[in-house]
Amino acid sequence: MEKLVSVIVPIYKVEKYLPRCIESILVQDYTKLEILLVDDGSPDRSGEIADEYAKKDQRIHVIHKKNGGLSDARNAGIDAAVGEYLVFIDSDDYVHPEMISRMMEAVQQTSSDVAVCSFKFVKEDEPMPEESGNDEITVISDDVKRTEYMFEKYIPEFNVAWNKLYPAQFFEKIRYPFGKIHEDEFTTWKVLEMAERIVYIGEPLYFYVQRETSIMGERFNEKRFLALEAYDEKLDHYFNMDRMVWFEKTLFLYRVCLIKFAKEMRKNGLDEAILRKYRQHFKQLVLKSFIKLPISFKKKMGYLCCALMPEVYLKGH
Repeated sequence: MEKLVSVIVPIYKVEKYLPRCIESILVQDYTKLEILLVDDGSPDRSGEIADEYAKKDQRIHVIHKKNGGLSDARNAGIDAAVGEYLVFIDSDDYVHPEMISRMMEAVQQTSSDVAVCSFKFVKEDEPMPEESGNDEITVISDDVKRTEYMFEKYIPEFNVAWNKLYPAQFFEKIRYPFGKIHEDEFTTWKVLEMAERIVYIGEPLYFYVQRETSIMGERFNEKRFLALEAYDEKLDHYFNMDRMVWFEKTLFLYRVCLIKFAKEMRKNGLDEAILRKYRQHFKQLVLKSFIKLPISFKKKMGYLCCALMPEVYLKGH
């Protein structure tokens, strides 16, 4: 017997892209769906478009709410969902017609908790790409595989909210942080940590539409530092759990962001007070973990140089 899947689509100022997104869900060959279109107080016709589709397909339920941001819209969808599984799809993206069925099949055949599929960046007017022929199906059930897939080979795939099939029960006590960008960084790892087995599908079944007006395409501002705040949560957790391999992998990403943000701030002539704050925190992280870091002494010295002499380190990178 097929299990009900709740598909949650947060909507805000996407009237140009929304029809394609919704159509890609309606043609899924897995049909036992609850489609939750969450109109986050969109000022354009997005809410009306959602209502029009709801009249055509009884699986669609539209939630109209006051604008609260992407996290708040996703949370509203989670609160309303009644399916055994959840799927998140951003309203300017679209998906392969077999995405949900393949993820469900992979979960059932491998006795996994969560399915993750690869994704592909596409341009706004680009037709749906043909299949790549990648038939990889990998079960991730131990720390070695988790390290390889989540911290080395497929970092973006395992950090985002979309491109996944989750058990709804995993979200009983987890919600996305209100009012923050990089909300996926704060949340996805907590959900995946609950999974004993994760199945990865190598074929790109989710299509991420690159558009200039998206959040990540905006001019650099201090809100980008929220990514480091999210890393802080992970670092504290991994350090306390003595998972130093994962701690170091996350610390590396923290360092990469610091360098990138420093260059962006110089380029845009921004006040660097917040940069100094996070550099100081990075220094504290390096010093407290220096002895326990499971890497070579040479690599440890690289962290130490970045922590103690950030300007010197920046010039070399």
